Amino acid sequence: MSIFIFSTLIISVIFLAILGSWYSIQGPFLLHVVMLISAAVAIFSAAIVIAVQPLLSNKTSRARRNFSEELAWGSEVSSALSSPAAVLDGYVVKFVNTPFLQILGMQGMADQIVGMPFTNLIHPADHQNFAELSADASTDKTKSNATKIRLICSDGTTIPANSSMTRMRKDRLNNLMLFQFTPTSALNTLSNDYESQFNYHTILDRLEEIVFQLSAEGKIIFLNRSWEDMLEYKVQDSLEKLLADFFHPEDKPMVEARLDSLTKGKRTHCIIEARLISSRGDPSWVTLRAKTTSTATGERTSVIGTMTDIQRNKEAEASQIANRRALNSLLSNIPGMVYRGRNDRSWTFEFVSDGCVDVTGYNPLDLINNPNLNFNQIIHPDDRAAVWQSVKEQISNNEEFKLIYRIVTRKGESKLVQEHGRGVFSSTGELLALEGFITEIPDQRYNVNANY
Repeated sequence: MSIFIFSTLIISVIFLAILGSWYSIQGPFLLHVVMLISAAVAIFSAAIVIAVQPLLSNKTSRARRNFSEELAWGSEVSSALSSPAAVLDGYVVKFVNTPFLQILGMQGMADQIVGMPFTNLIHPADHQNFAELSADASTDKTKSNATKIRLICSDGTTIPANSSMTRMRKDRLNNLMLFQFTPTSALNTLSNDYESQFNYHTILDRLEEIVFQLSAEGKIIFLNRSWEDMLEYKVQDSLEKLLADFFHPEDKPMVEARLDSLTKGKRTHCIIEARLISSRGDPSWVTLRAKTTSTATGERTSVIGTMTDIQRNKEAEASQIANRRALNSLLSNIPGMVYRGRNDRSWTFEFVSDGCVDVTGYNPLDLINNPNLNFNQIIHPDDRAAVWQSVKEQISNNEEFKLIYRIVTRKGESKLVQEHGRGVFSSTGELLALEGFITEIPDQRYNVNANY
């Protein structure tokens, strides 16, 4: 306002100076008239500007005041909402409420969010969906289906959500929008009639398996009570620590690699067996099953999973391996070969002890499920038919078979052996396999069909 008054003053002084100079100017009367008209026009323009300027100032200040009041009203409305909400001016964040900050893990970060582009909080793949949602809201269009938009949390993970946007005033000069969303994981698909029957925390705490959730950095953000029961670590003391740090040093690199591939979206699930170390230093074998919380490939994501105690199974497996090793050692020292095979003309072996080398000259692997070599080829050609017939008859009578026959060793030597075996039958009487023992006898006088 003051600038216009100052301008008018200057123009008035100039006009007076011109009038005063008329008496000293030597020239035609027309020049005087032109100068007078110019000065009058200038004074008249200044007067119009002075008269209109307050109106323009009032209109601008009124628009600014209306926008401030509108923003304050929108902030108050969104603050009262229990669902996550934000007030946007175009694409710029003007306000976010407490539920919005809590769900995205951004408590205390409101000052950093206000003023930033809202697209910074949206997964790049969903920017187009947000643009379409904003365009529909600005033209007051409504969509029958909710818009799926993935929001980015403070730890880099994403939350799929059903989103909506509403224009706060139907005014061309007003571009304030109210953005609201509901995480899809929060949608309850159960009927209200059954909702009261479920207490999920109680169910999780009663499970024998450890249930866990990891952030995108691989840190623990949830554990159920079984964690304390198995490892004797307090749940609260274990949160925000790397899960891989609780595994045996020999298994830790494998666990880290698998979990890292999950959080980076390189794979969607994994199953591994590894050893957890308790607070007392005792190892416990577990089966870890984990999967990502996002279905998109290549994006950082949190991980959920379970760990099942398999310590007893591992101990039983180790005991079986020890027993099998002792049995193999025992069989290796027997002067002969123990076998298990099928009841076919090829005498296909499924198992042969190391004594096979002493009796036939062949290694056990040479005779086990080998399509190019079977025990029938080792039996002397003149004795093959008699051996088959003798075994067939004794098995059909549900008897143990006993016979003596010749074999041809790997070196091509003829050797006399005796065999003692039996059939293995199912509960329904079906012949499943033959089991027996073959040993060398030095006496070359024999009868193939003889029982001994």
